Amino acid sequence: MKTRFSFKNLTGMALACGMLFMASCVKNRNDGAVDFSQLTPTVLIPEGGLSHFSAQAIVFPGTDALDSTSFRINYAAKTVAPSDVTVTFAVNDAARVQYNIDHPTGQYDKMPDSVYKFTATTAVVKAGQSYSAAIPLYIYPNKLNVSKSYMLPITITSASGVNISTNFGTVYWHIIGNPLAGDYQDYGQRFNYSGTVAWAGPAANLGLATAPGVPAAGVPTNYTGITTYNFINTFLPVDGQTVTATMGNVPDPYSGSAYYFVTGTDATFSAITYDLEPTWYKNPGSNVYSNTDRFVRGYIPPSPTQKPAFRLITHYNNATGGTGNDRIIDETVLHL
Repeated sequence: MKTRFSFKNLTGMALACGMLFMASCVKNRNDGAVDFSQLTPTVLIPEGGLSHFSAQAIVFPGTDALDSTSFRINYAAKTVAPSDVTVTFAVNDAARVQYNIDHPTGQYDKMPDSVYKFTATTAVVKAGQSYSAAIPLYIYPNKLNVSKSYMLPITITSASGVNISTNFGTVYWHIIGNPLAGDYQDYGQRFNYSGTVAWAGPAANLGLATAPGVPAAGVPTNYTGITTYNFINTFLPVDGQTVTATMGNVPDPYSGSAYYFVTGTDATFSAITYDLEPTWYKNPGSNVYSNTDRFVRGYIPPSPTQKPAFRLITHYNNATGGTGNDRIIDETVLHL
């Protein structure tokens, strides 16, 4: 199980003040900073708030069975808590609904109960402290539909009579889906050559393969061998525009398996481009691939009525500066 402690990535005044128990953050300054010297004690979620929205993305691999993240409660005042402050919180789907209203281009579905476990309802900021212990949220990534975006807002509902922050009273945990993500049937071939081979690339109208090599990509025929693969390839979201998956059975020159990074060129995914991981081109202390040409063919964009499909054809040399042997990878992937 992996754990993502989001508070390590916090930014802003709430964290800076909290780390010093607020004591050194309340002085008057002339640098434009907020003056907290007269601050009414307030409880907040320092990991939360819309200003920290991007840091509240849950980015565990979609193949993981169980992962966790967490948040804390901060007693924000010019002194530490004089007595125990019990804070109550709850899942607040109304915050997701309002977010969708306010952000029509970034819509999130309600996170299904089956993909998370959140049993805590209270936390305590102990007397003499400014923070509660970490409050865990457990996620089951492999139960998610990775093509969809989900949100699970958690909101402070009461705090022993202490004020609740209006800006940082909710943490917007969310998972960014990608319509290209999911399982694909992968029909692939790898053509091995001795030395280099000239090739202008596949025909512009080349369609998707319905089996390995059908239809043929029109590669040079003087290859020394072919590797054929037919398997389920899972493309996982990197963000809302990009997905990644293994590149057939091609070894990366540095780390092992090579990976595609496929990106929609616009918000509607009307077209795609793809690239390979940086070590494909630049590998400290070892060999790298070179002379890489990439071609996309037969692209079918995702829509409510059709599943995406595309064909990626990569021509490269397996050594620096084209001094090795050429390879051509022809891979058609059909969303299941």
